[in-house]
Amino acid sequence: MNTRIVFDPEFLHAIHIRGLTIGELAQRARLSPATVSAAVHGKPVNVRSALLLAGAVASCPVVKELEQWALDRT
Repeated sequence: MNTRIVFDPEFLHAIHIRGLTIGELAQRARLSPATVSAAVHGKPVNVRSALLLAGAVASCPVVKELEQWALDRT
């Protein structure tokens, strides 16, 4: 069985409030920018990639100013 994971829009929000770019996240997760882009745009990725992405995002601190900016835009 080949399980695939689809990230919801909260994933992109988590990336934004940490000030990460797709390239930076790809480097931190040791994945290709294409894989990260696919995940960000709601395309399915394999479990291994999803775990690497989730770990890379979680390991970066939230930038309070970006978090407030994101809240102000909603």
